[in-house]
Amino acid sequence: MIETIPFSKLEERSGDLFELVVAAAKRTRQINTLRIAKNPLPSINENEEETFEETPDEEEIIDWDKVEKPTTQALKEMLCGKLNYRYAGEDQEEESESEIEE
Repeated sequence: MIETIPFSKLEERSGDLFELVVAAAKRTRQINTLRIAKNPLPSINENEEETFEETPDEEEIIDWDKVEKPTTQALKEMLCGKLNYRYAGEDQEEESESEIEE
């Protein structure tokens, strides 16, 4: 079943929708990278021939159509408040401001 994600709830998290989309896109890439690392695609070495004598077990086959998509998972994490984001230079700016005040 297809569910829609209300953008009004996303706008409540931040006033800038563009920031939320960029943060969700970065999280989506992280999720996708983790999935690829856990389930690598089969590869053929140089010395091996392309033979299909062995078939993978039924347990090893993943039905990717039924798995939640990385984008949907990232947006749900953002709606639940599990995903936090910040600007790359924020930590450095805060440290330099505290040094100036001292």
